[in-house]
Amino acid sequence: SKIPKPAGEPGRPGHGGYTLREALDWNPKTYTKFKKYMQKLIENHLDMTKCASAQSAALLKVVCNKVTAAISLGFANDLIVYQALDEFPDLENYSNSWPASNMIMTRLKYTSGHARRKEG
Repeated sequence: SKIPKPAGEPGRPGHGGYTLREALDWNPKTYTKFKKYMQKLIENHLDMTKCASAQSAALLKVVCNKVTAAISLGFANDLIVYQALDEFPDLENYSNSWPASNMIMTRLKYTSGHARRKEG
């Protein structure tokens, strides 16, 4: 059985949510690698001035699929996906790869807020 997503919203531990780092309980080095890997995918495929709900659904799917393709297919068609499979084999233990979607949501929340503050 797969590990379910915790209740609440990621990045809001004092308001009924949780921190992704604590929910995953990975060793710090693995978590940092995962975070950097996801940030690179987000930078390469998504508009970082928009929150997750304002993104193209197709592009969000591309980012999630790059992580899950390596996991579910067991092979990779590019170096980044290969690295995900190699470096984050634990992701296959999580239902719907929720750590990847959580990372996307929290990163875009941060970068879109930062972009809004720069404009204003």
